[in-house]
Amino acid sequence: MQLPTFGEVFLTTDDVQGGLENLKLFKGKLISSLCGGCRKLFVIEEGLDNQGIISTLHSPEHDEYDQTFSQDSNNLQSFDFKGSIKTIVTGKKHTVFLSDQGDIYSYGYGEYGALGHGGIIELSIPKKIIRISKVDTIACGEYHTLALSNGDIFAWGRGFEGQLGIRKDVETAASPMFLSYFYKNRIQLIACGAYHSLAVDQQGALYGWGEARFGQLGTGRKVSEQLPSRIDFLLEKPMNQSELRVGKFLPQETSFQVVSISGGYGHSAAVTSTGELYTWGFNQRGQLGNGDKDKKSSYYPKRLMQDISGIQLPGFSKVMCGYYTTYAIDQKGGLWSWGGGNLGHQNDKLVDLPRKIVLEDRKFTNMYANGQAAAFFASLRTISMKPNHGPSTGGTIISLIGTGFCDTGRQSARFKLGDQYTEVGCEYDSLTDSFRCTTPNFEEHLDKYPVECVVEVTLDGNVYVECEQKFLVYSSKIVISSLYPKCASIQGGTTLIININIDDLTASYMKHLNIGFQPRNKKKEDKSAMKQSTNKPLNPLDLSINDPELDKENWMCVEGFYEKGKISCTIPNVSQLQTDSLNFNVDVSINGQQFTGNPMVFRFYDIQIKELQPDNVMSEGGASVKIIGDGFFDTTNKRVIFKTLFGERLIEIMWDKQDRFYSFVAPPLSWLLGGQQPTPELLNAVKANGVTALLTLSGIEWIPIGTFYYIDPEVLRLGPFLVDEKLPEEQKKQLIHQEEQEIDHLKDLQGADLQKKKDEVQKQLETEEQEINYFFKKTGQYLSVYGENLANTESLLVQFIFNGNMAVNQKAIFKNKSKLVVQIPELELPTGIHDVGVEITFNGTSFSHSGKVFKYMAFDKSLNEQQKSKLEDEEIKKLKKTQPKKK
Repeated sequence: MQLPTFGEVFLTTDDVQGGLENLKLFKGKLISSLCGGCRKLFVIEEGLDNQGIISTLHSPEHDEYDQTFSQDSNNLQSFDFKGSIKTIVTGKKHTVFLSDQGDIYSYGYGEYGALGHGGIIELSIPKKIIRISKVDTIACGEYHTLALSNGDIFAWGRGFEGQLGIRKDVETAASPMFLSYFYKNRIQLIACGAYHSLAVDQQGALYGWGEARFGQLGTGRKVSEQLPSRIDFLLEKPMNQSELRVGKFLPQETSFQVVSISGGYGHSAAVTSTGELYTWGFNQRGQLGNGDKDKKSSYYPKRLMQDISGIQLPGFSKVMCGYYTTYAIDQKGGLWSWGGGNLGHQNDKLVDLPRKIVLEDRKFTNMYANGQAAAFFASLRTISMKPNHGPSTGGTIISLIGTGFCDTGRQSARFKLGDQYTEVGCEYDSLTDSFRCTTPNFEEHLDKYPVECVVEVTLDGNVYVECEQKFLVYSSKIVISSLYPKCASIQGGTTLIININIDDLTASYMKHLNIGFQPRNKKKEDKSAMKQSTNKPLNPLDLSINDPELDKENWMCVEGFYEKGKISCTIPNVSQLQTDSLNFNVDVSINGQQFTGNPMVFRFYDIQIKELQPDNVMSEGGASVKIIGDGFFDTTNKRVIFKTLFGERLIEIMWDKQDRFYSFVAPPLSWLLGGQQPTPELLNAVKANGVTALLTLSGIEWIPIGTFYYIDPEVLRLGPFLVDEKLPEEQKKQLIHQEEQEIDHLKDLQGADLQKKKDEVQKQLETEEQEINYFFKKTGQYLSVYGENLANTESLLVQFIFNGNMAVNQKAIFKNKSKLVVQIPELELPTGIHDVGVEITFNGTSFSHSGKVFKYMAFDKSLNEQQKSKLEDEEIKKLKKTQPKKK
C-alpha cells in the first residue's frame, strides 16, 4: 500500500479452520500495511499525530524468541521512536521495521548477524541500523534480511546457502553490505523466501540467489546460487501447461516484465505486467498450483493456465507465498489461493490448482502470508448509490452501497463539481451496512444541466474514497410535454405514453421510474403548494411500487419505462380509490423518489352505456344515432368504430353538452364496406349478424355500445287483418298483438295435394288483393303489411303517406319476419276515398320505398254516423262498378 486507506482486514488461521474471518476491529481504521514474516502477522494503522498503531494477528506463542514490538509491550516505554512505522518484517528470531523516514530498526536474537548491528547477539529494544538510510523496502528470510535503498540492495545475516548474494566467500554478514552484482542496475522489487532471495530490476527482469535444491530459484537443478542469477521465461507462450519450458535468455525488450514477486519456504512466484502468473520450486503440497498429481518440484517457471474448475485464469496483479501456500490477487481485485494450509476455503486445506475465494463485492489490494496464516486487505468501496441521479435543487435521499462502511461518527460524503464541492453528513445503517445522505442544492454552483458529479466518501474527514458510480444532477425544470391518452377507464390496465423533455445523458440514468397519479381537488389548487409537497424525498432503501411511502399526498404510483423520449406505464386501477374527482394529476419521478412538480391533468372515466337510439338504419344510412348512458364527457379523441366482416371504420361523433349524450350520423353500408361490391351472400351476412359498435374516448380503450344493424325493409303487399267482432275485447287485443309463426303451406306436399294447396293460396291472395284495391279501409281498422327483412325493433313504425308530402306514423305490431299489423290512424284528408301509401321503418327515421297503397275512406268531422253510413254505401257502389268481372 502506497498510502493509508480505509477498508477491511480478513484473516485465515487454524482458529477459523482455514476459513476467512472479517476482523471488525479494523473497520473505519486507516490501514497502512499488512506485513510480518515466518510465523508473525501485523496490521499497521495510520494513527493520530502520525503515530502508527501496530496490531499483532499471530498467537502469543510465536513471540517466544523475542519481545515483539506492540502497543502493550513493556519495551515500548523505553523506545523513544517518534516517527511512524511503515512496515515490519520478521525472521525466525528477529524483527526489523522500516520508518516513514526510511530508517531501519531491529531487535530480537541476532544469530548469524541477523540484527545487522555488528556483533550484537540480542536486543530487547529496537535499535536503529546506522549503516544505511533512506530505505524504501525491506524483506526477511528466516535468518537474513534485505533492504532496498534508492535502487541498491543491501543484505545481512545468514548466507550459507548463498541468500546474501554479496560474494561467494561471504557466508554471514553482521552488518548491511552492498550487493555489487547490481552495480549500475537499479532494483525496484525485493523478496525473500526462507533461504533464498529474489529481485526485479527497473526493466522488469527477475533475479534469484540462495538455496536452489527445491527449484525455488527457477534456474534449474542446483543446490544453490551464491550470486544473483537471471530467471528467464520462454518467449513463445505454450498452448497448455505440459508444454511450458524455460528459455536460457530473455531479451530486455520482451513483454515479460515482472511486477510482483514472492518466496515461500521452498517455492517462488511472479506476476508479469501482462497479468501472467508463474510458479516454480517445491510442490510437495500443491503450492505451485499447476495440478501436478505427483507433486513434483519444478525447476523452471511455469505459467498457471487454468483454475480448479478447468476455466482459464484471469490476469493477475499481485502474488504472495506462504511457507506451503500461495495467494494471488487478480486484476479485478479477486482473491485466489492454493497449496497446503489455511487457504480461506473452510476446512479445505489441500488445493493443487488455483481456487477463487468468493467474497461478494470485495476488491483486494494487499495481502501477507507467513508459515501458518495469511491476512488480506480489501479497500473500502462505494460501489453504487441509490438513486444515482437527482434534481439540481437537491433534497434527494441517496443510499451509498459498498464494503468497509462503519459508524465512526465522522463519516460524510463529498459532492464534487470541478473545483467546487459540497460535503454532507452521512448516517450509517447497520442493517444494510450502508450510508445515507441527502444531496445538497447544486444550483448555486451550476447553470447548465445535466452534470455528472463525483461523489467521495470519508470515514474521518481527511481520506476520501471515490464512488465507482457518478451522481447525475439534472435540471429541476424538466416537465412533461404531453400525455397519450389523456383519459382512461377507472379499471386501468392500458398503456400511458408520456412525452418528456429529457436529454440523452439524463435518459441514460433513467432505469427505475415512478409515475404518480393524484386526485385533483375540485377546489382551485395552489400549484406552488402542490409542487412543494410532491418534491418530498422518500427513503430509497425502502423504495418499491407497493410501498406506502409512495402514497404520500394521496399519490398512487406505478412503474414506468423510458425509451426514445417517451415514458410508458400501465395506468392503475382507481375504482377502489376513495375520491370525489376523476380528474387526476400525473407526474414523473425520474429518480424513483422526487416528482418534477409540474404535473399534467389526466381524466379517469366510468362509462355506463344504456342504449343506441336507434340501433338500426337502412343501407343508405344518414340517420342520426344517439349513444345514451352515464359518465359521458367531451374529449378530442372520441370516436365510434364499426367492425364488420370487411374490416373496421372509424366514425366521428358529436357531444351534446346540455343533454350529455354522444351522437353520430350513421354511414351508408357501402362506405362501411370500403366501397366494395360484395356478393349478396356476404351483404346478407353483414345485415344478419349486425355491426359491432364500440366507443372510445381515448383512442386506445374501446367500450362496447351494442350491435348496430343495417336493415332494408321491403313492403311486398298489403292485406286486411280481420278479427272476429264477437270475441271479447281482451281476446281481440291478445289476438292482434301476439306474434304468429310463419307457416309454409306447401311444405311436405306432393302431386295433386301440392297443386291443390297452391291454388288455394293463390285464391286467398287474389281475394286480399281485390279487397285492398277495390274496397276501402277506415280509421281504427287493422291492416296487414307483408314484406321481407322485417325486424322487431323499439322504433318499428308504419308511415301512412298521402300525395307524397303528408305523413302520419303509427306504431306497428310485429307478427313475424314477413308480416306486420298496424291500426289505421286518423288521417286528415278531404271526405272521400284516397290512395294512401304505406312504408315501414325500424328506427323511426329511415323508411322503405315500396310504393304500396290502399284505399282509405275519409269523413268530414261534421258528418253524423247516419251520414257517414250513407256515404260509405255510395262509395261501395262506385267501387263495385270498377271491379273486374269474375271469370
